[in-house]
Amino acid sequence: MKVSLHAAALVFLALMSVTASAQQPWIIDPHTHFKGHEQIELESRTVKREPKNTLGQVLVPEDYRELADRLGIQSTLAVEAVDQDQPQFNDWLLDQAKSDLVCGYIARGDLSSDDFQTHHRRYKQSGYLNGYRFRMDELAGYLQNETARKHLAMLESEGMVVDLLIEPAHTDDVAELAQAFPRLKIVINHCFRAKLIDGDVSDPWKQAVQRCAKFDNVYMKISSILNFAGTKPFVETAPTDLQTYLPVLEPCFAAFGEDRVIFATNWGVSTHFGSVDDVVRIVQEFLATKGDAAVKKGMRDNAIRIYGINMKYLR
Repeated sequence: MKVSLHAAALVFLALMSVTASAQQPWIIDPHTHFKGHEQIELESRTVKREPKNTLGQVLVPEDYRELADRLGIQSTLAVEAVDQDQPQFNDWLLDQAKSDLVCGYIARGDLSSDDFQTHHRRYKQSGYLNGYRFRMDELAGYLQNETARKHLAMLESEGMVVDLLIEPAHTDDVAELAQAFPRLKIVINHCFRAKLIDGDVSDPWKQAVQRCAKFDNVYMKISSILNFAGTKPFVETAPTDLQTYLPVLEPCFAAFGEDRVIFATNWGVSTHFGSVDDVVRIVQEFLATKGDAAVKKGMRDNAIRIYGINMKYLR
């Protein structure tokens, strides 16, 4: 798959515009992870991580500032890195949202728990709650649980977002959720955790993208793209050219369109595979081949609209 000379020219012009605007940070990054000392201490008792794994390190918004300033990122939406049975760490993360770098939070919670609403009300009072993230098989369990479905209906009525850390095997769950709650905003994280093998993605992955894109309330987060290359974290650097990632990026954009794709970095997990600078640049280059509107929507406007980000929280 090759980029035409015309497309290359569009890339150059768009990136020149982006470079000029970088003096005033404009990108929204709706996927970063922060962790505090108490959470790291608790997790270290049961989880042994590679020393360079950022999920085992204390990270606060101030650690993100130099990167954000350098890459023209105006603000970030923090995403849960919290166990379901530790709501106090959601509270810690919501407190971090008071940083001028953070514009909101996607929390962690157990929809089937009777006390879900108690925690939800507290999180919501902070003013920074934008939704919740659920992982892998959790969604299937929630769809079979009356209490969880009641809570999903509540999130739908409040305009909250559901982020999903899932793989193509969970396509049926996404379809059921989208049909049952047609006004619920559903965001698939990390392009279904795409994996490139011999330069291409699997047929089940392609089918999952096509099927989920049929639902207007489902969106695709183009995040952590260096992970897609299949290189070994911490020991190999992922490829940094756009060409490598076109088998993932082109089907996602073709299926979801410029109004339903959302750029994000997945910092600091993305650093396990390479530089965050490359994560930002590659997606900008790709969107630039689709036009100026696609760049602005994908790198900024879609995140604000879909997540309902309050503009007063943007620095």
